[in-house]
Formats: sequence, structure tokens, C-alpha cells
Amino acid sequence: MEFFDDAISKTKEVFETVSQKTGEVITTEKQKFDIASLKSKREKDYAALGKLYYKTVSGDDNAPEDAKVIIEAIKAKTAEIERLNYEVQKAKNKKICPACGAAIDKNSVFCNICGAKMGGEE
Repeated sequence: MEFFDDAISKTKEVFETVSQKTGEVITTEKQKFDIASLKSKREKDYAALGKLYYKTVSGDDNAPEDAKVIIEAIKAKTAEIERLNYEVQKAKNKKICPACGAAIDKNSVFCNICGAKMGGEE
């Protein structure tokens, strides 16, 4: 009987050790996930702060020179995005609402999203 009691005792010890190690691994992996989640949220906060700063200084002639360079780069990219979007919608026989940016039927007089009156042919 002593052999079985020792085997059961050793098995319990191994099980407790394995359970402890598994718990440590799970805790560590959860912490890594939490870190990644917080980093992602922080990046969104940085982007929101950058957008706020952009809105604040984009029309300011006294903005720092390095900010002015970035602002001009953003404006150039925005213009290129708008141009490419126009080309895509033109290929789809659509036009872009100047008020809300929605793609609407080329023959529409009013935007079916925001109701804005459409200008002449684009």
C-alpha cells in the first residue's frame, strides 16, 4: 500500500506544480495581451491628439516650422486622396458629394446621404 500512497502523493505534487506553472503562463500571456491592448489604445490617443493639434495650428501662420511642413504634407496627401477617389467614382459612373463625400449616382441632383444640392457635372 505504501507504494500506491507514495505514487499518489508524487502525482499530487506534480499536478500542483503543473497547475502553478500553467497559471503563471496564463497570467503572463494575459499581461502581454493587456500590454498590446494598451499600446493600441495609446496609439489611437496619439492620433486623436495629432488631429486636434492639426485643427488648432493648420491655419496659424505662427505655427512651428516643423508643424507647417507636416501640415503641408497632410494637405497634399488629402488632395491626392480626393483626386484618386474622384477617379475611382468616375470609373464607376458615380460622383462625389462636395458636402459629405458620399459616392452617389452621376445623374443625382441632390445627395441621397446628406441632401446637399449637387453642382454641375464633375
